[in-house]
Amino acid sequence: MLITEGRTNGKYILIVVVLTAIVGGGIWLLAKQEVPFTEFSEINKPEENGMDVNNEINIHEYPSDSEQFRNLTIKFVREVAENYFDEQLIKYPEELGIRGNWVPYITIYHQGEIKGRGKGENEILSFALAEATKVAFSDEGCENLTKKDLKDVIFLVKFLIPPNQFSFVEYDGKGKELIGDLVVIRNLDKELIRQKIEQGKEFLYRVMNKNEYGFYKKYDALNDDFEDRLHTVYSASIIYTFLYIYDLEKDEKILEYIPDWGNFLFFMQNKDEEDERYGAFHYSYYLDSKEREKKFVVGTSALTIFTLLRLYDLTNDSKYLESAKLAGDWLTTMQKPDGSMRPYVRYSDGQWVYGDKESLLYNGQVLSALSKLFQATGDKKYYDTAEGIAKVFAEKYEKEKGYIEGEYREKNPISNSWVVMSLMDFYRVNQADYYKNIIFELSKKILESQKNDMNNLLHYGGWGEVYSTSGIGWISEVMVETYIFCKEFTPRPNFGVGASKEDCNKYKDSAIKAMRLLIQNTYSEENTFFLKNPKRAMGGVFWNEQNKYVRTDSVCHALNGYVRIINDLEDGLLLSVPEKSFEAIFNELKK
Repeated sequence: MLITEGRTNGKYILIVVVLTAIVGGGIWLLAKQEVPFTEFSEINKPEENGMDVNNEINIHEYPSDSEQFRNLTIKFVREVAENYFDEQLIKYPEELGIRGNWVPYITIYHQGEIKGRGKGENEILSFALAEATKVAFSDEGCENLTKKDLKDVIFLVKFLIPPNQFSFVEYDGKGKELIGDLVVIRNLDKELIRQKIEQGKEFLYRVMNKNEYGFYKKYDALNDDFEDRLHTVYSASIIYTFLYIYDLEKDEKILEYIPDWGNFLFFMQNKDEEDERYGAFHYSYYLDSKEREKKFVVGTSALTIFTLLRLYDLTNDSKYLESAKLAGDWLTTMQKPDGSMRPYVRYSDGQWVYGDKESLLYNGQVLSALSKLFQATGDKKYYDTAEGIAKVFAEKYEKEKGYIEGEYREKNPISNSWVVMSLMDFYRVNQADYYKNIIFELSKKILESQKNDMNNLLHYGGWGEVYSTSGIGWISEVMVETYIFCKEFTPRPNFGVGASKEDCNKYKDSAIKAMRLLIQNTYSEENTFFLKNPKRAMGGVFWNEQNKYVRTDSVCHALNGYVRIINDLEDGLLLSVPEKSFEAIFNELKK
């Protein structure tokens, strides 16, 4: 027996057809027949498709039972949609003729907008899915959709399992697992990371202002919009990332942009020799008023020094080094007697006002910048200022023997990662084992606070007290740099009597876990179904699962980590997070 359904005169009728004929060598079965779990799980087993089960099966090519269920469901929902417009009978597939208390929800997306929502309810899964699909298309938002529009329609299927849900979204004819509206990443390999490097690079090109050649801080993906100003620190950081990518790929397009990017940075530097802030970099540039913000943050100048020194190394053009030295000279004037840095100076109510609160982040950025500048110039004033900050960090660590804190934030792994990063840069010019020990001891604390619960895919690979991809990406980048530092300055295990037993791979493993999470929070073809302009968002790392805007530093941190470690990664699968058994999911779904 085959159960079919058609649409006549705008009303739905159920037609029960008894077939005694044998079709295609097999008898059509009653669609209302209950299919046991064991039968469903046998579908498309490799040996039944002529596959050699003794050969290794590629995890990306052979679907799990859960994947098979998602794919069959999406295929059927799309067939129902096509039949809806053609007014054709619906053929209910045997595989989805499963009994249970089914209440599926279907959402129809078209060009980033929700056009319809539908709920189905039936003891037979295929009937419930068909009902939900038809109800969704009857929504007033779908009244202008035609069959031609179906090619751009994306279906989201959801089953509620209080307090959780089992949901998936259509992509390329398949069902992709969701948590909320986030497409889950369970498997990570080197090729996926390479793909994200390319997509991230293209995203960064798109966030460049083509008139000024500076970069935006934020992209509002939901509204497809940028803010009205360019930021020096984000521009410098993006250029820095491009230079890492150039090291990896030798992309000539990057070289072509360097003069224009450099000119934007020079434009943002205070060149008034009579001004106390001479050499500092303005924080931002307002596009509407064409004015530079009267605010100078030590972190902005510090991170711009990073970029200027890289540009100097690449081009051998002294103008980049001279600009970096001017910024470094200004930074030395911002140090307080205790060795820490004043965070900023800004113009307010007719006068210049200095910030006084201690920031671990800004102190770390300055320590790194001046260590690099001393290495490039040999000018001791940069070393002396850097050493003052390093001593502040060391004193705090001796007191706490763990995470330290400043006056902006409580103890957290983000700020302490800046302590680690900056002390690594300082160690390269100081070579005191005392600082190296702090680096590894504090890195151990950071590793211990990483989230390792594979059952919590929203946060697995992140860190406690870190709620954004900017923070996760930054710590991941630092773990990569710690891995590189460890290999450079630590004897390998079993390298003779008394050799350090520091295991460098633990930092790489930590970064890999974080990279899975970062990629899960990166816009791709699979997860941009709710966006107006998915092509522009592609490769952008959004803030977190609740906030879908892209901060460009999130992209930079992620890419820096990918690029710096890609050649140290093994081919094949790097990380795999198993899905809950389909039997368990299935039994919950049919309750």
